[in-house]
Amino acid sequence: MNNKVIEKKDIRLFLKEQLELSNKTQNGIAKAIGITKGYMSKFFSGKEIAFWMVIETVKQISPDNEKQLMKAYCESGIDKKYVFCALEYCYVNQMYSEMNSLILNYSDMAPEPCDAYRWLLEFRKSLEPFEHHRQLQTLFLESPEGKGLLGIFESYVYYNFGKYDLGLFSIAKAKKSLQNINDPFLLKSFQARIDEVLANIYLKQENNINKARIAAKSLMQTGISRNHIMTATYLFALSFFLESYEKSFTYYKRLLGLYEKEDGREEEIIQNKEEIAILQFYWLNRIDNEYNVTQFTSDLINHKSLEIYYEDESLKPYAYLFDGIKQVRADKILLSLHFFSERRDYFRANIPKIQLQKMDIDLKI
Repeated sequence: MNNKVIEKKDIRLFLKEQLELSNKTQNGIAKAIGITKGYMSKFFSGKEIAFWMVIETVKQISPDNEKQLMKAYCESGIDKKYVFCALEYCYVNQMYSEMNSLILNYSDMAPEPCDAYRWLLEFRKSLEPFEHHRQLQTLFLESPEGKGLLGIFESYVYYNFGKYDLGLFSIAKAKKSLQNINDPFLLKSFQARIDEVLANIYLKQENNINKARIAAKSLMQTGISRNHIMTATYLFALSFFLESYEKSFTYYKRLLGLYEKEDGREEEIIQNKEEIAILQFYWLNRIDNEYNVTQFTSDLINHKSLEIYYEDESLKPYAYLFDGIKQVRADKILLSLHFFSERRDYFRANIPKIQLQKMDIDLKI
């Protein structure tokens, strides 16, 4: 679809044309969404309906054009009571320029959601978490939506600080606020945010694989955005790293397929392929050529010393691990365990721990 087509016509007209080309009806769409045909008729006659109804209508009629259509809908002007929904939708779909436009246009009419998402935009690109924690404490969000979002924001900050217990406490607060939110889209999206944080904490910090998979499954089933689905897929891939090569590999491959359908994912694709190479090397499988994408993977294939990576923050735990295994050096494997634990990534710390146990080293950790 050409974006200029949407710019020149109301999305209602575009959707009506698409509907006429399909075998669907307005009544059928209304039933699928769970609204009355009166609401559907109001929408197509140019009147405003709830934001979540518009999202679901677009998904039913023209899912491949969802982001472009919702972008045009946000730009066309919405009621101030739907600004929370519009900003949340834009955020989870990485429509950051649209968020800035909404904040600029609605700050006076809807200050609470605009203040909240302005903070979020700054948080995602900032390298100063302490300053953002201070700014977060100045946010006064009184609505149920605002309080729920505030608890979620707090969990982000505490997660970045490594204060995972406080992060879980903030999530508990957010869950209480969700009980007072009526909008279906916000409920699903906020729950997905919570599941994302929980799945990461449960897997990496609490080393609780079952709880992590439950949260990741919930995140995947919610399906609010492709990003959430990709996050859930990645967590499943990682969770099976030690348990099953086939399952871990399958999820990593699935994630790679999702990345390749998106624009601007080159870095994630390389990182994903590198992790697949690490998985294959750990399970003593041949590293496939398509996953040999970095100097590190090349050195693994050629069984070279990995000493040059001992100062690389992301790769040094694996460098010490694989050198330690090859050289039968418990001290290097212990350093791998130390570096994973230092990050409080206790799931990955199991990898060197298992190797040390194979060497009959008793670890009281």
